[in-house]
Amino acid sequence: MKKYLIALTAALCLLLTACGPMAKTENLSDEEVVNTLVQAVQQGDYEEIKPYISDDNPLHQLFSGMDEAVGGEMAPVYKACLEKMASLTCTAHAVDGKEAWGTVETTLTAPNYYNAFHDAMSAALEEDVETGSGAFYDMPGWMSKALEDQGGTTEETWELHVGNRDGEMVMDTNTNRQFFTALCGGLKSYLNASMTTCTFPDGTEWVLASQGDEIVAIIRTESLAGAGQYAQEDLEAVIQAFETPYETLDGLFAHGEVQGDLLISRLGVDMETASSFTLVQMGLIDKQATAGSNGHLSLSATISGFTRDGATCVTETFKPAQPEA
Repeated sequence: MKKYLIALTAALCLLLTACGPMAKTENLSDEEVVNTLVQAVQQGDYEEIKPYISDDNPLHQLFSGMDEAVGGEMAPVYKACLEKMASLTCTAHAVDGKEAWGTVETTLTAPNYYNAFHDAMSAALEEDVETGSGAFYDMPGWMSKALEDQGGTTEETWELHVGNRDGEMVMDTNTNRQFFTALCGGLKSYLNASMTTCTFPDGTEWVLASQGDEIVAIIRTESLAGAGQYAQEDLEAVIQAFETPYETLDGLFAHGEVQGDLLISRLGVDMETASSFTLVQMGLIDKQATAGSNGHLSLSATISGFTRDGATCVTETFKPAQPEA
């Protein structure tokens, strides 16, 4: 009977092993942890990545966002960006004398599309100001377009740290944040990006592109009725007077046109390219608007102010709402 039970137990163990993966029991060296993580990113293996990163790591959001149920319209952007990461290269070596701290000198060369995303957004902003096409609002569209080009490259060396309160083979997100930002291929700032439309009772519309709480670009559209009461040359003079001041200013785009009885003006602002002095002169940023927001134009504060003034604001992330945990 004893021999029978031993044999049965062994058979059950083999069956359980065949039915599912065993828990990770091997102890990797610190440099093996870094190399294993990077290789998993190269191969797009989310399950292999999970044991080595903490819950607040941006790679969770990036990899899970490839599923349309999570990433929605942004899923193709996340997927295309991660496919680019297959070409990254990395070397990692434990630092002599710093083994107790889990210090690994790591050199990473990886695709970086941050500037490409910005350039694509700026191009869509300019097009939308000129034509009213809606290209600026289509964030998944201009981000996908950016990924069709070559993009840039991150080449940097860091002293990374393996092992902390989250586990001896886990890399802390905050301590190694620049490394994990690089592994996102320039997409990290856009993981919490959104487009907000605020419409006032008089028809004035503001479209705000944001990364988290930071507004990074704006289009303001105003429409005035009664254009048909004026001569064509008078309307053209008004439009020219509106457009001319912005023609030589970086990051600012202005366009006026007549549609039926409406005189329409559109003003676009690329907050990254436009000078702070110009934005202050325009009244777009001031101490009150940026207080408590590290100097940037706060989306939440702007929505609050617009709402108090009678606007209706709707924010779109292009992702489906997720159930609360």
